[in-house]
Amino acid sequence: MKIRTISLALVALLGLVVIGCEEETPTTTTSSGASSSTAAGGGGGAGGNGGGGAGGGGMTMPALGKQVDRMGRPAINTATNETFNPNDAQANTNKDAYNAAMPDKWADYVGEIQANLGILDSLDTVCGNQLLADMNKNDPTRYSQLATVLADDRLYVNMVGPMCTTYLGVEANAVGVMNNDCGGRTLGYDVIDVSYTVLATGALDASVGDDVPISEAAKGTTFPYLANPQ
Repeated sequence: MKIRTISLALVALLGLVVIGCEEETPTTTTSSGASSSTAAGGGGGAGGNGGGGAGGGGMTMPALGKQVDRMGRPAINTATNETFNPNDAQANTNKDAYNAAMPDKWADYVGEIQANLGILDSLDTVCGNQLLADMNKNDPTRYSQLATVLADDRLYVNMVGPMCTTYLGVEANAVGVMNNDCGGRTLGYDVIDVSYTVLATGALDASVGDDVPISEAAKGTTFPYLANPQ
């Protein structure tokens, strides 16, 4: 398959000019976790015991022990949450809330994610070929299965997998794309290309890319598996 290139800037632009593959357009949502968790860089009280003060009006340090990032799958928060919200401040606040949300709140983001998936599905001009898209529906719930998987934004690793070659391999296996890969995330995975491809075409072959190759500095063979800085 010919390699195709997509940039986040293009994705954002598409949000302004296309409706996507379903009848409703994404709506801005605010997570219920926004008021209970403080994200890095957000306003509000991470002061006090939280850390050494960043003087001169710098970023407020979060309190010790506060969750500021899920450290899950790269690109999910960026590509499927608040993706087409023209209000940058609001979008950033809600993205921070997403990262700070506890697991019992993750399902709150399914509606936002599935609405954005409808636009991302149209990037290859073919509607309905996105992974798990339900062609019997013509509204955002067409994408509810994939949105539910993505909202559970953590890395899954098959500890008995004989090889580690496929980003999202464990998740794919769970939804019927059978494989015995360990999944997870290694430094050799081009996670952005795989994410774009799953969202646009439903495949795991990384054929839709951002035209940014994996750096050779990420292919070390001894811990911590990184080459010397260049």
